[in-house]
Amino acid sequence: MDTHRERVVLEGARFNVHEMDLLGSDGKTYRREVIRHPGAVVLLPMIDKDTIVLIENHRPSVGETLLELPAGTREPDESPEVTAARELVEETGYHSASLSLLHQFYSAPGICDELMHLYVARELTPGEHAREATEQIENRITTRDEVEKWMGQGRIRDAKTYVGLYAFLYSPQCRGSKSP
Repeated sequence: MDTHRERVVLEGARFNVHEMDLLGSDGKTYRREVIRHPGAVVLLPMIDKDTIVLIENHRPSVGETLLELPAGTREPDESPEVTAARELVEETGYHSASLSLLHQFYSAPGICDELMHLYVARELTPGEHAREATEQIENRITTRDEVEKWMGQGRIRDAKTYVGLYAFLYSPQCRGSKSP
């Protein structure tokens, strides 16, 4: 039995909005909107085991400059690892000789199917960034102690960054060795 129907109501440059008719347990039909997203990556660029690269990213959608981990949307038919390497250079200027997938998570599963891939970027080499014309980003080299303090103060307000920084602080893959 088909429990829902779906149709596109908005085609965007980076994602589409679909309207769904869901059959409820009471037999009634309920209409919901959902964002269909190609997926994204978030990067944890580790300079060493205690130092990472964050970005200060002005977000017009919320009218704030947020401390974030670099991230970006996958292009059609682009693997998450290729997106990760591209976005790291675009947003920070750093190149990584070692990208490893740490975790996958949904950004907001109540309204969106965006699957985020969290990569740890190691063996970093600085270079020139290639930011989009609309991006207002500055690199922020940050220590483990600063991250702990800022998370405790509620200064980190971006969910993908919170997930990545939690991994930085508590995951054995990010703490375990003397050199990342």
